[in-house]
Amino acid sequence: MVSIIASYGADNYEHLLPDVMYVVSNVPGPGSELDDFETMFAVGCSCEQECKENSCSCIHGTQNYINNKLSNASKNVLTECNSICTCNEKCGNRLVQQGPLDCLVIKETIVKNIGFGLFTSKLIRKGQFICEYAGEVIGIEEAYKRFDENKVKGQMNYVLVVTEHIGEKKITTCIDPAKFGNIGRYANHSCEPNAMLVPVRIDLVIPRLCLFAIKDIESMEEITFNYAGVTIYSVHSSSGTPCLCGAAACTGYLPHCPI
Repeated sequence: MVSIIASYGADNYEHLLPDVMYVVSNVPGPGSELDDFETMFAVGCSCEQECKENSCSCIHGTQNYINNKLSNASKNVLTECNSICTCNEKCGNRLVQQGPLDCLVIKETIVKNIGFGLFTSKLIRKGQFICEYAGEVIGIEEAYKRFDENKVKGQMNYVLVVTEHIGEKKITTCIDPAKFGNIGRYANHSCEPNAMLVPVRIDLVIPRLCLFAIKDIESMEEITFNYAGVTIYSVHSSSGTPCLCGAAACTGYLPHCPI
């Protein structure tokens, strides 16, 4: 097992698999731009103590979180306050950076051939931040290469390719947690999920891919999300892979969106 030294928030999880290194945030991989790991996304707000939606440059007019729960998942860019901001560290616009929930459990799923899944030992309320889906940030060509290699070897494909449509811009982010990842890598796909993936930017240009509950999740229930994404985001997963989620509305195959 791998011990954790958290670089932000509280993350005391570790992997059950010895060949996977635990990382609490994204790390650069082949095809990624190193400058993206050094360039600040925003200059920071100048708010005093608590940020207000009408005056904070990070909130962009509409409150991101209300009572520590996601209030608006359809914003083009969801940005949290960062280390450059002058607001208090307990500002309500600092949620993801506090780290994952402390009730997450990795265990075998009840569905055959899926392996491990991500579960909760406590009730998770709708809108709560669950955890990040962190791993290696790789280029799109590397993503295609790894998918082909995984297919030939009959191995699980963990790569997520997330496209954000911001105005006329299309920003694509590829995350592979196969060898470097956090607790989020164990969240499986479902055609009837209880969580969704939302890109959140805190300090860097590269978004953190964050899981938020879209309904109340009961204790010992598995946490799942739909690889097809929602609203202005699209999550790509290559077609032809059977879906084993077991949902009543299961489509039979994992989603596929052309890039």
